[in-house]
Amino acid sequence: MKTPKYIALTSGALLFNEFEQLIPILEQENQIELLNQESKANQFMRIKTESARKRIITEIKRRIANLPSGFWSFYETATFDQRNILLFFIVLKNYEITKDFQFEVVLAKWKRLETTLDTFDLQMRLDVLASVEEDIMEWSDSTRLKVITVFLRCLREVGILNRGKLQKLPAQSSGFWEFFIQIGEAWFLDACLLSKNERELIR
Repeated sequence: MKTPKYIALTSGALLFNEFEQLIPILEQENQIELLNQESKANQFMRIKTESARKRIITEIKRRIANLPSGFWSFYETATFDQRNILLFFIVLKNYEITKDFQFEVVLAKWKRLETTLDTFDLQMRLDVLASVEEDIMEWSDSTRLKVITVFLRCLREVGILNRGKLQKLPAQSSGFWEFFIQIGEAWFLDACLLSKNERELIR
């Protein structure tokens, strides 16, 4: 079966607390096996029901599937703000719809010096995509709204959106941004609204 290009992100936003709890597992080479065991053992997550743990672990397994080696070692050296940025990277990398929103709506507005962002802006983009993308065409109205809602929450959690206004992320060292260039993901610097001058200083 063909893997759909666009998969709906309908829960969790950045999942900061959940990733923090699972760091001891994520650093291991057999992380998937250990995550499966955690859904029953509940050693790190401390979530009452197994069904809830399974839902979260299924989501986390999807997000970590294509990460470069050394990602979690780098994550452990990062500050709180940087960890949120790294988790935002995971979302954009693994959910094409969020990457599309970030470049076609958020970055486009930023370049036009427009700072307001709301549900309607993303709904318009989703309507355009639904007219040409079969994956999105099949989403229900409630799914589409949930995708938009979760994406907006991601923006708020990472610090790009505050009270409906777009803003720059907290300043980070060149060394932090160099990590994304080193792993072949330089597009993420644009996604984080870094200016041309800021990107040139990093390179």
